[in-house]
Amino acid sequence: MKTLIALCFLACAARAGLKWETTEVRLEVHPAQASASAVFRFSNAGKEAVTIGDVKVGCGCLAPQLAKRTYGPGEEGELTIRFDLGNRSGPQSKTTTVRTSDGQSVDLVVSGNLPKAYDVLPAMMRIGGTEKTKTARLVNPNPIPIRLLSATSSHKELSAELKTIREGFEYEVLITRKPAASNARAVIRIELEPPPGKSDAKILKLYAHAP
Repeated sequence: MKTLIALCFLACAARAGLKWETTEVRLEVHPAQASASAVFRFSNAGKEAVTIGDVKVGCGCLAPQLAKRTYGPGEEGELTIRFDLGNRSGPQSKTTTVRTSDGQSVDLVVSGNLPKAYDVLPAMMRIGGTEKTKTARLVNPNPIPIRLLSATSSHKELSAELKTIREGFEYEVLITRKPAASNARAVIRIELEPPPGKSDAKILKLYAHAP
């Protein structure tokens, strides 16, 4: 009986596989931040090499990164999952499923409550034939200032001008319909100042239509 127990123990140890420090990472991000990375650390607790095979993300906004696929007994590693935040806000929970050569599977979760950088009102504007200009108001709901740098229109007949009302907290975007505009549609891209220590930031968007 003792021999059988010992054999079972050895068999379990041999197929112990990857041991993860945590299966959920909660992100804390700046409102203007464009992306964030969650790092999941692990070690091979078994007595045989383990290969990470399928890494299936539950959202196109996730991008997994591994230094290598196979880890020997006792070897440590980490899986980094980059989360493209886009203009998402509010509670978020994104899952990545990892399957290994020993038949094991684990769900890794990236979560967090993402703050909104700016409220944009309205986000869609229709500029009729007798109208020349319409205004969108942008308000920062956070206690920290976030500067807006520029507003750029995708259509030459619908120009965009950024106007500062209160630096870092309140702005207006003036969309002007030019005489030649006919059934013109434009995406207005509003560039934010990158957060401290970051090289990029979110891009806000609003939409204009001149029938």
